[in-house]
Amino acid sequence: MMAFDGAIRKILTGIQPLETTRVSLREALGQVTAEEILAGADVVSFPRSAMDGYAIRSGECANAAREHPVILPVVGEVFAERASSTLLPGTALAIATGAPLPEGADAVIPHEEVQCTGSGIHITSPVAHGACIFSPGEDLRRGDEIVACGETLRAATLALLAFAGTTQLNVFRRPRVAVVCNGHELVDPAMTPGHGQVRNSNALMLTSLISELGGLPDDRGTAPDDTAVLSRMLKSAHDNSDLLITTGGASAGTRDLIKGVLKDSGAQFLFEQVAMRPGKPFGFALWDNKPVCVLPGTPAAAFVCFQELVRPAMARLTGKKETSLPRVRARLKGTLRARSERRYFALARLELDAGAFVAVPLQNQCSALVRTAADSNAIIVVPETHSKTDSHMVAGDMVDVDIFDWPRNYCVHEP
Repeated sequence: MMAFDGAIRKILTGIQPLETTRVSLREALGQVTAEEILAGADVVSFPRSAMDGYAIRSGECANAAREHPVILPVVGEVFAERASSTLLPGTALAIATGAPLPEGADAVIPHEEVQCTGSGIHITSPVAHGACIFSPGEDLRRGDEIVACGETLRAATLALLAFAGTTQLNVFRRPRVAVVCNGHELVDPAMTPGHGQVRNSNALMLTSLISELGGLPDDRGTAPDDTAVLSRMLKSAHDNSDLLITTGGASAGTRDLIKGVLKDSGAQFLFEQVAMRPGKPFGFALWDNKPVCVLPGTPAAAFVCFQELVRPAMARLTGKKETSLPRVRARLKGTLRARSERRYFALARLELDAGAFVAVPLQNQCSALVRTAADSNAIIVVPETHSKTDSHMVAGDMVDVDIFDWPRNYCVHEP
């Protein structure tokens, strides 16, 4: 068996990012940047009012007090869309939020801090130089990095790019990911399973995960345990994808045909088993330089393998800087047993307790279950032992936890 860390290295070195394409900002949400983008100029290039109020010269208000206010006549208005203006000594200009600061002004005093009379505004305390002003380049200075290469584009980042005047950018192409499930016992979710049959949940799970990661999923259907049919389906899926994922038929039984058919079709396996639990039958191959991920058919094992092994493969294809799940340290609430020489991945609930992370492993870790993935938001990672005996982790031990669902850690439950 391939050690887990070795498997990750084989995957990442066996895959190269896809080619790049140029898209508009409106198409770019969720895609991965293929270039670094720097600000070409200060944004915004002029000082602006941060409040609705009055543009003034702060020095003229240095001695203002409630007993002897400074009174300045308001001689005009400045709006954001207007051209430059000049503030004459001993006067004030009404100014709107975002409007360019008039020449000669060095502060803005909000409406609510002055009293207005027919003679002008009454200022009853000193105003600091630069008060209520957005300085030039407060968002971006010329040469500042807006996005780095390999960054996933979020809505807020797209807004910053638009504000800086970027309308198009280079991104890595979204990968086309084909999914082939294998097994005589699998039926469509709309059907009523007969004795010995089960509904196929893996196809929907995998295509949904692919979409979440920015890929273009292609469910190629369920192949029976028939070598000829399986060969045709795998070849068609391979020809129309950048990444092929299979589930089922991955072990060593008489009906576990996937790996043999792939080899006969020309796929070269970099490894066929991983020292992990669950997911030992996971295999990784290159077929005409296209990656192939062979997942076990048991749903929980397939889910764990996707999160820990397929996710890095997709991240590499899409050019992402980060290829693995975010990881935190948490206090274990429960017990776990680490197997000798196999890394253990336990589906869990990660919670916040008094500001600290607490990891609660699900009671039933059976790899055949579908519910465990739905009930969890994280995976506890228990390192393999290098002795011949298992080791035990008990409540209070600190553990590494990979998080695949951040929002469910912070959800607020209304009373």
